[in-house]
Amino acid sequence: MSRLTFAAAAALLAACLPTAAAAQRGPQPVTVVRAGNLFDSEAGRMVGPRDILIRGDRVAEIGQGLAAPEGATVIDLSRCSVLPGLIDAHTHLLLEQRGREGLSEVAARDQAAQGDVYRVLTGARRGRQYLEAGFTTVRDLGNSGGYLDLMLERGVNDGLVQGPRIYGSGPGLAPAGGQLEPMPADPHHLVDAEYRIVSSPDDARAAVREAVARGADVIKMYPEATPQRTRLSVAEMAAIVSEARRHGVPVAAHATSDESIREAVEAGVSSIEHAYEVSDETLRLMASKGVWLTPTDPSLEMALEFTLAWPQRPPREEVERHLQAGRDRLMRAHRLGVPIALGSDLYFPYGPGRGAGSRATLDGYVEAGLTPTEALQSATWEAGRLLGDDGLGVLRARAWADLVAVEGDPTQGLAPLRSPRLVMKGGRIEAGEASACAG
Repeated sequence: MSRLTFAAAAALLAACLPTAAAAQRGPQPVTVVRAGNLFDSEAGRMVGPRDILIRGDRVAEIGQGLAAPEGATVIDLSRCSVLPGLIDAHTHLLLEQRGREGLSEVAARDQAAQGDVYRVLTGARRGRQYLEAGFTTVRDLGNSGGYLDLMLERGVNDGLVQGPRIYGSGPGLAPAGGQLEPMPADPHHLVDAEYRIVSSPDDARAAVREAVARGADVIKMYPEATPQRTRLSVAEMAAIVSEARRHGVPVAAHATSDESIREAVEAGVSSIEHAYEVSDETLRLMASKGVWLTPTDPSLEMALEFTLAWPQRPPREEVERHLQAGRDRLMRAHRLGVPIALGSDLYFPYGPGRGAGSRATLDGYVEAGLTPTEALQSATWEAGRLLGDDGLGVLRARAWADLVAVEGDPTQGLAPLRSPRLVMKGGRIEAGEASACAG
């Protein structure tokens, strides 16, 4: 076959592939969901009864009194409120730090004592916990070994395991030492197995390309990496962000001090994770540049749960005082116009499970002073915008068919989120029962 004929045949085959693939898949399933009350996440209000027409994994139409097409499955949720699938924008599916373990001890256990296969299996279990709690999407930010988060993401996408949509980063781009406590020797290369250590601006650009080539959806970088004293240079951060932009990938910055937060914002990151110590001046800069804050602050109930295993539990009042600084920071950011996206950052053992921890983080936002509606928007509309997919965190035509049904009105209080009646991801019921809210 001549080169020209071969090229023409290849072009014809490529043109036919989408049609052939569609034919092989067969007709898309059609579902009509009859919601008793629908949460408009963009407007931040309940809009009353609505019908949701779903074709395949996307919403086709939302309206009132929609007729069900012939052969469609009808799901009656007329006694429930329906929200977009919830989003946690800061998770660590492949990490759990127990008791008084240092991160180096965790890395040794994960890498040597248990290994990658066991670690991915436990990550899959945690992913299932998020899904059952109504979190249909998570942004997973490092501490995941050698791209194990992206392996799990592929497994979920290919239907091998049930879990939320995963937007993974792979190893975080960090200064020397990563986040492991200083070690005079690292004979087993624990640091390099958990982090991508950056040594220069050119190396920073190469690190971004490596992550993108592996399939990273977001770049995680550490301007500073407590408990280490090492820091990325301003030039290295600028190189990371500019290279990520060239590849159309956002950058999330782990930054806790005001100086490192400001440097990361000026470099052009999409989000600041944690921001424990941040000035109003820096928050104004974040607001002006449209940089999201992901406040990883627990609720009081969650914090008290963490202290159950402590040798000596602190009084409730002391725990509340400890939480107050984070609450004040969140409300300063909110008043100054910084967009807020939910992030739990849960990597400690938590009895109720990872998904319940994300829900409890929302409770913490309300305890800080956000309204229930504003908290819900942080886990839907705002988080979807942060991830850069206008089909996430919202229910409207062409959005992903991700939804959660709860009894009661969650804009009046978040208690209904504790017991989701139905969770749907991509048009498929993942948890609960179709008849749970029937009229």
